[in-house]
Amino acid sequence: MSGELKTVYGTLPATTRGVPVHLGGDPKGKNFLYTNGHSVFIRDINNPMIVDTYNEHQVNATVARYSPSGFYIASGDESGKIRIWDTVNKEHILKYEYRPLSGAIKDIGWSEDSKRIVAVGDGRESFASVFLWDSGSTVGEILGHNKAINSVAFKQQRPYRIATAGEDCITNLYEGPPFKITKSNISDHTRFANCVRFNHDGSKYLTVGSDAKGFFYDGKTGEKIGELGDASNKHTGSIMSLSWSADGSQVITASADKTAKLWDVARNVVVSTFTFGDAVEDQQLGTLWQGSHILTVSLSGYINYLDVNNPNKPLRILKGHNKSINSLSIASDRSTFYSGSYDGRITAWNYGNGENDIVQGKGHTNDVTQLRTQGDKLVSISADDSIRFTDSASKTYSDDNKVGLPSVPHGLGVSKSNIAVVACHNSVELLRNGKKASSINVAYEPQAAAINPAENQVAVGGKDGKLYVYTLNGDSLVEKTQLESKGPVTSVAYSGNGLWLAVGDTQRNIYVYEASSLERKITSWVFHSARVNAIAWSADNRHLASVGLDTSIYVWDVEQPNKRVHIKNAHPGNITCVEWLDENTLLTAGQDCCVRSWTIKY
Repeated sequence: MSGELKTVYGTLPATTRGVPVHLGGDPKGKNFLYTNGHSVFIRDINNPMIVDTYNEHQVNATVARYSPSGFYIASGDESGKIRIWDTVNKEHILKYEYRPLSGAIKDIGWSEDSKRIVAVGDGRESFASVFLWDSGSTVGEILGHNKAINSVAFKQQRPYRIATAGEDCITNLYEGPPFKITKSNISDHTRFANCVRFNHDGSKYLTVGSDAKGFFYDGKTGEKIGELGDASNKHTGSIMSLSWSADGSQVITASADKTAKLWDVARNVVVSTFTFGDAVEDQQLGTLWQGSHILTVSLSGYINYLDVNNPNKPLRILKGHNKSINSLSIASDRSTFYSGSYDGRITAWNYGNGENDIVQGKGHTNDVTQLRTQGDKLVSISADDSIRFTDSASKTYSDDNKVGLPSVPHGLGVSKSNIAVVACHNSVELLRNGKKASSINVAYEPQAAAINPAENQVAVGGKDGKLYVYTLNGDSLVEKTQLESKGPVTSVAYSGNGLWLAVGDTQRNIYVYEASSLERKITSWVFHSARVNAIAWSADNRHLASVGLDTSIYVWDVEQPNKRVHIKNAHPGNITCVEWLDENTLLTAGQDCCVRSWTIKY
């Protein structure tokens, strides 16, 4: 038996309000890249559902840049490390690793010969370093800032220049190698300088900042040429990012005023203003001009492909998640699946092509802890103390289908007909047809719940290390028995034919019981090295999949208990949920904000 990764349904860029997002572009024009969590994501710009990942950072990655040759990528992280790895091999072999700064790397630049790297960001003694890519040897000093540097640009023509933009509101220019200050303490910005970029021939560079202003400078001397725009056309909020067209005749700017502006540089006028909405999440934090594509990044994480012919509507918007995914569910048609994340967002995905959209309307306001599909309804529970029954056809929330819960819900079980059982903090709630039917207070803290497909039995896992099995009689739950586990129960699941009941706990144990007799069939599967987070039965009622804190996926066989599939390091971090799409396809998701599909061979 074996398991193989089939598809990555990519996350969106990590975003923070008021912090610029620096997208990277492939010099060949094929891909773009960004970071989220410990990973770097490489996406095909024409077909962004083609996703590649680099998962080797031990802390959160912050920025990534292609070398001008296109053969290597340098990625930085919160610890101040830079990893340089190849783009040719599928394994992305590491070439070099350095730690040029003691704090987070915020931006990276390469020289045009792909031999020198400049890294800027935060630190205790230094906010920048310029060094040779293959030895780490210093090739100058980037001095003159007294606070973190937000952005850096490396002039791609000789004589080389490096421009910086910092939180001290200063922009500087350096010449080299070895690099030293050419023009220092340029104080035209009155608030944070957020981004700096040279044009195509290096004759000028542009800086933008939180004062809603931009300034052009001579690319060789650093002398100011002029200001971007005037009172009639300037941004009204912080300008977070900029990107030049390939010929340098135009530039795109992204702003917290929820717009992006396309500028004619020679005339210093706005050609188009792109609008995105009036919500806080519509603030624009990043830009990339890649060939004919102009991209921006919203605070929501959405990646917008701008349409120069229609500034009011992007050509396409890449949606999904940029916070931890904690729940998955498969639609009854098996072609759609749903994912719910820590920030309350639920996304509907087309399994075949990866196209997706969020469930619309005013929905959950906190962590979506579990999703289940029940006929034409998507059932979701959330740490906002509610359960919702959302029409899966319209994919739109309705307050009419929202039910308040007495406390935080941890687990959800549904029947194929119309029953839902919710394991709340100190009670078990039963709902029928989307309405409360009964409730029992309990002395333990419920963590997980499942309903036998025969609708005659309910299993609830407790934080006290016990499994509570109830007889379901109409709308009443009557406790039948208690079964011991070695640790707090994290997940329970009945097989589709109702014959088997599986249980996972924090002490790495998985037990399988005969549901009717509650006799233990599998004494214990204990190959996980950390807590079991979720379990799911395949449609053949024979195979059980489990995922855990140890970043592993296991597929177990009830008929041959000693055989198993083990997929190591399936996600770069905690795996929180698992579901079967069909007998040979698994979906998993976790803290990397991605959904991954796996082909399982027996």
